[in-house]
Amino acid sequence: MRRFNFFGNLMLAVCGFSTAVLLVIFGYICYLLTSGVNALRLNFLFSSILDNGIFEPLIGTFYLFSGATAIVAPLGTLTAIYMVEYSPRSKLTRLVDNAINNLACVPSIIFGMFGFTFFCKFMGLGISMLSGWLTMACMMLPIMIRSVEEILRMIPESVREAALALGATKWQMISYVILPSAMPGILTGIILSIARIAGETAAVLFTACFYTMRGLPKTPLDPILTLTYYLYVMILFKPGYLDPGEVFGLALVLFLLTTTLSSIAFAVRAYYRLRWGRCM
Repeated sequence: MRRFNFFGNLMLAVCGFSTAVLLVIFGYICYLLTSGVNALRLNFLFSSILDNGIFEPLIGTFYLFSGATAIVAPLGTLTAIYMVEYSPRSKLTRLVDNAINNLACVPSIIFGMFGFTFFCKFMGLGISMLSGWLTMACMMLPIMIRSVEEILRMIPESVREAALALGATKWQMISYVILPSAMPGILTGIILSIARIAGETAAVLFTACFYTMRGLPKTPLDPILTLTYYLYVMILFKPGYLDPGEVFGLALVLFLLTTTLSSIAFAVRAYYRLRWGRCM
């Protein structure tokens, strides 16, 4: 009886602590919304940073997402296809699987230091948008591979056997049967991968961003500004340059961006789960 009471009280304390944490997070979100919503004006979003706007960081963030996604989407999809459809289940395969899982847990600052050492210094790319693309792609790749692998393994073997029995080659079976069925996982993997890097500062701080950058980059070898880096600079090095409401507005834009990406990922998965329930 005493043991039951102890565990009951322990669970009650854990639930109370969890509720308090959730209330604190909810309160902060409400404070962020109320403090930053007044700054969300068109001239704030589409004015230069020289006029206290965030146009360059906003477009730079879009450039960063687009370039990294263009690299990681085909690479991650092809890697997942090889791991599931071609690679034999061996010790090497299990080792690669573990490496992918571990890579997804690496802190972003480690990716940033790796990108600075390898892409910026060793490859001579310097602090540039291209270095940021490659570094962000390294961060996104484990999530992309794991998402596509998961959806590929959920497709029944009978689907593969039926395609092969009709005379399709292995690649025809993958191209015309497996990939269309796996499209929900691919789209979800892309969006979740973007959401993974949307709030990162450390990696772009080392590889892609330069505060003295003015205007938009003209080539991939130019540096860029991103929302996270600009917010970091404004708070740490230039307090008072932006109005406090504008700082909260910048944080709110970033919050809405990451929340929207995650919501889209879940909506896409839910839609295709209803449409192709057998593959989800």
